[in-house]
Amino acid sequence: MPELIETVDLTKIYRLGDVTVNALQGVTLTIERGSFVAVMGESGSGKSTLMNLLGCLDRPTSGRYWLDGMPVEGLDRDQLAEIRNRKIGFVFQTFNLLPRMTAMENVQLPLLYCHNPGDANARAMHVLGLVGLADRATSLPTQLSGGQQQRLAIARALINEPEILLADEPTGQLDSHTSAEIMQIFQELNENQQITIIVVTHSEEVARFAHRIITFRDGRIIGEHTPERPGQSPVGAEPAEAMP
Repeated sequence: MPELIETVDLTKIYRLGDVTVNALQGVTLTIERGSFVAVMGESGSGKSTLMNLLGCLDRPTSGRYWLDGMPVEGLDRDQLAEIRNRKIGFVFQTFNLLPRMTAMENVQLPLLYCHNPGDANARAMHVLGLVGLADRATSLPTQLSGGQQQRLAIARALINEPEILLADEPTGQLDSHTSAEIMQIFQELNENQQITIIVVTHSEEVARFAHRIITFRDGRIIGEHTPERPGQSPVGAEPAEAMP
């Protein structure tokens, strides 16, 4: 598979008054198109900083970053916003849903920034179907369970047909059973839609759904490996039930 993401000696330094924080210290990596990668590490290890840089939400202090062959680090704010809108979908630990909007309306929000939204209702129903929520299109977020709300957030991230899904602790507010359901959705999107998935997590159980695990500590990559049972829940875990 061709490389979709490449970084060389990527660094990020934050200065908070007299304190200097080296959040990333010379990160070099490649991620192939169509892969499913988990980035692991404890709080403060640099994994979320990396996600912000890969997602064009922040700029590196130094180093190089190519996305689909394009050098990213020198682009201006509008160009970065265009890349985010066309190529990247984001899923976060907090669902960030608007409580007074229906599921369909929440999913359609990114289309406000799309040059050619087409049939917004048809697009919304398609992605709601991909996450098993086609029958909840008129529901408000408060009428959905936590797992359903995260599915809705995933559908919203899919509406612009991104090449990459970046998920930062996407199961952090969910129990283990619901977490497995959410990770299975990511697995299906990777296998069936050929979307590149990058999941940031501190959980070994979540990371085992990926095909490649990269481990961070103190702003550096300290290792990577393939899980023993890639793309599956860990030994001993009960399989998630089919989505309603």
